[in-house]
Amino acid sequence: MAHDENLRLLELAALSERCARQTELFFQRQPHNPHYCHELWRRAIVDGDTRAWERLYTQYHPLVAGWVRRHSAFADCGDDIHHLVNCAFEKMWFALDPSKFAQFADVPSLLRYLQMCVHSAILDAVRRAEDPAEVAPETLSDDQAGSAPTVEGAVLGRLQRQELWQAVLARLADERERLVVYGSYALGLTPRELCAEYAGSFADVKEVYRIKENVLDRLRRDAGLAHLLAWDA
Repeated sequence: MAHDENLRLLELAALSERCARQTELFFQRQPHNPHYCHELWRRAIVDGDTRAWERLYTQYHPLVAGWVRRHSAFADCGDDIHHLVNCAFEKMWFALDPSKFAQFADVPSLLRYLQMCVHSAILDAVRRAEDPAEVAPETLSDDQAGSAPTVEGAVLGRLQRQELWQAVLARLADERERLVVYGSYALGLTPRELCAEYAGSFADVKEVYRIKENVLDRLRRDAGLAHLLAWDA
């Protein structure tokens, strides 16, 4: 507790400088202290400190730009790196609020989420490049989506609507559920791809399936979500 209190007493400039230094040590595979960067994220998300967001943007811009540059679909999306970096940060800013921050135990979990936002931003850009009139979010293929209306079908069809995404986020228990739901329905990853992309988060593909089934079962029985979707619970 005392350590947390000391971090919160640091001026923003000093905190961001220490975060930058500890990040350098991390990439040099040297001993480092991740608490400075986590506190910077906390101030941005929990305190709503726009100056902290600006520091985070400056701090992680090179990392996020690298993710964009190395993404397999970047060459096909038609957008420049700077714009896609902005879109990724914007997606994260809209998706997270103070009540969600406790679900991110450390900086790597925050960065994994930011990387997912990069993937989503690039897929959005690819869709615009392929069909500028296309504004609908990703959906399942016709053979998968042709069944009767279900909660998961509606989530697939409308997930990128901000109010629905926020409602779904509020019902997820932890980071792994968030990875499965966002990865499956916003990014279009299969359970096998999710397991490979976030190998440190899941023991195997079966665990991804189990988490997904548990979440969907909970969403099906959620009267509040059914009301949001204008269905009978």
